[in-house]
Amino acid sequence: IDLAIVAVAAKYCPPLMKDIRKAGARNAVIISGGFSETGKQGEILENELMNEAKEAGVRIIGPNCVGVSNSRLFNGTFTMLPERGNIALISQSGALGGMIIYTTRAKRIGMSKFASIGNAADVGMVELVRYLCDDPKTSVITMYVEGVDRGREFYQSLRDASAKKPVVVLKGGKSEVGARATKSHTGSFAGSSRIFKGVLRQAGCVTAPTLDTLFEVAKLFDYQPLPAGRNIGIISNTGGAGVLATDEASRHGLNIPHLSSDTCDELYNVLPPMAATDNPVDVVASGGRREYRVATELILQDPAIDMLLVICGVPTFAGMTQTEHAAGTLEGVRISETKKPVVGVWLAGDVGKPGKDLLEMNRIPCYDDPSVATLCMARLTEYAEMHRKI
Repeated sequence: IDLAIVAVAAKYCPPLMKDIRKAGARNAVIISGGFSETGKQGEILENELMNEAKEAGVRIIGPNCVGVSNSRLFNGTFTMLPERGNIALISQSGALGGMIIYTTRAKRIGMSKFASIGNAADVGMVELVRYLCDDPKTSVITMYVEGVDRGREFYQSLRDASAKKPVVVLKGGKSEVGARATKSHTGSFAGSSRIFKGVLRQAGCVTAPTLDTLFEVAKLFDYQPLPAGRNIGIISNTGGAGVLATDEASRHGLNIPHLSSDTCDELYNVLPPMAATDNPVDVVASGGRREYRVATELILQDPAIDMLLVICGVPTFAGMTQTEHAAGTLEGVRISETKKPVVGVWLAGDVGKPGKDLLEMNRIPCYDDPSVATLCMARLTEYAEMHRKI
């Protein structure tokens, strides 16, 4: 036996540690709640649990967690097993971690490992970050964190991990009221939000501002290479979406440079007369597979551009198919023979879904909103810049 999973009333957990060790296991996941997160009596019981575990030689994840899973091996939780992939998640909230797994399944984002640490009475963030740092099946580490102890060790584990692979962190308890809520949730103290953000940056990690963006940022790291700089090229077939994307890119500190005169001239010769041939490029609504292919190829080959955002409001007129703009984008990427990150925004809901799915199948992350796409590209750039300086 390698691992024992415990889901009994809290008061029965401490004496079980000796039995677990006698059965041959040195590791246990304590799903049971009712420990330090409940107050003083629970804290006393958690100390008793830890004393029994140490005496028996058993390491613990939990208590008050939903378990752990390895998408290539086993599911030791009471949530679904995620699809296989390369992104790992450590979560201080078990239920929230479970909901993230459901969301990744719906979005077809694969995960490698999942660990809900709950009260982290023994094995915590530090040990799990160190483990995932050396895990060959994990390319990106994501974390939901409410509060930490062992601050210096936590910082060093993040710094070591981020030097090898991206670490994306979502912080809970940033407000005064939210910080108070974390104490009753997992028994942890949230600490100063500003200090925590500074620690993450010094450690070379990036943050996700919302639950929805945590895995959207991670997906971009998993799918695409890092950019060489902050210069973004934008293609769209709807001027409004191009303007919104330009605003958001600028707000996140990305540059929207002019294209070279050669690139503009070539685009002018190929695109419809009404097209805008400087950055952001508007191929107009009549632009189809050919226009997307040529625009993608030329902009990626332009030396002023470090990364490309391709936007499509999928039209349903003139016999256009739902996937031709995506197909043209993929052809342009292949022909350009560059290693610059490419991101899509496919609008029009269900009408745009086939094109979006085609891009995702080819590991070009595709989003529903320019604001999310540019946020993710900004985080990609931030990580690249931090680690070029290290």
